[in-house]
Order: sequence, then structure tokens, then C-alpha cells
Amino acid sequence: MRVAVIGPTNIARVGAAAGIGPDTYIQAADAVGELLAAAGAGLIVVPDRGVALAAMDAYLSNSGPHLTGLCPSSGVSEPAAAVAVREHRDRCHEVVDDLSWYEQHHRIGVLADRMVCVGLSCGTLAELAWTKWTPGPPVALVRGTMSGVPPEMLAEIPATVLDLAELADWLGLAEGSRDAAGPDAPAQRPAR
Repeated sequence: MRVAVIGPTNIARVGAAAGIGPDTYIQAADAVGELLAAAGAGLIVVPDRGVALAAMDAYLSNSGPHLTGLCPSSGVSEPAAAVAVREHRDRCHEVVDDLSWYEQHHRIGVLADRMVCVGLSCGTLAELAWTKWTPGPPVALVRGTMSGVPPEMLAEIPATVLDLAELADWLGLAEGSRDAAGPDAPAQRPAR
């Protein structure tokens, strides 16, 4: 199973707007990265900053078996994003760079069997919106890491709001054990 972890890159800015401390994002992303590594699942991120980098660091620190980095090679982005992606791309086991910053919002959902959303930002909302047309994958929205998701969006995307403690069950992973199917085995997608 391949799981994308999405969330804000500038956690200080979005956290201040939502009244959520940066440590909340980092601790949740660390827990997700560690869980995925322990279960032997693959991880997909844009190796930028913030949530994705925290999940990636925890995943690699816990011997995660397969990290896929989406590294956009064109299009407009914050200057810091392009620098961060160049800096971290070599840490990925697999690099996907035949896409623009715009296309990565769609591609991350195409490559993932499941997505875990830790916090919100404009880019994260774009990634979530694309799950309507991808179609899927199912998305776990980690409670306590966002002020809320517009109900209009929740009506049209395959999302579930849950506590971090419920994530292993939602993913269908046995916590603390390697996923017998391996990182590339697809998850069952619910009927829509």
C-alpha cells in the first residue's frame, strides 16, 4: 500500500491563522511517518517543508521501505519550495519529476492508495479537491490539525475525519508489524 501524506508547508503561518501550534502538526506528521514505516507501507510526499518533511523524516528514521518524492520541475511555486524540494529529493527512493507544481496536486492522488491529511493550506485543499476527479483515493483528515473542512467539500470527496489513534485501523494496517502485502500492494478502495 502506498500512502500520501499531505498538509501545510508553512505550518507557522497556517497554524497561527487556525490557532494551532506548529508542534501539533509536527507531532502528528511524525506519528504518521513512524506508523507507515512500522507497517511497511510506502510513503508518497512532495519533499518540501512542514508536514511532508516531518512525515518523511520520521519514515526514514524508522526504516520506511519505499519513499516516493513528487518533485515538480516546472510551474510557479514559493521560492522556498523549489529550494527545499531540490535539497530533499535525493533522500527519496523514487523521484517523480515529470510534472509541474500544478500537476502534482492531481498526481499525488493518482499514485496513492490512501491519503492522510495533517492540517490544511491552499495547496492541501487543492490536493483534496482533486480526489473528487481522480477518483479517490480515500482520505483521512486528522482531527485536531485543522480548523475544519468546508462541508461542501466533504460532500464531494472520499474523506473521513478521525483521531490519530484510529489511523492504523482506517489504513488496515497492523500497527508495529510489516505489511505482508508490501509497499506497492494496492489498498481496497471503497465503492462510491
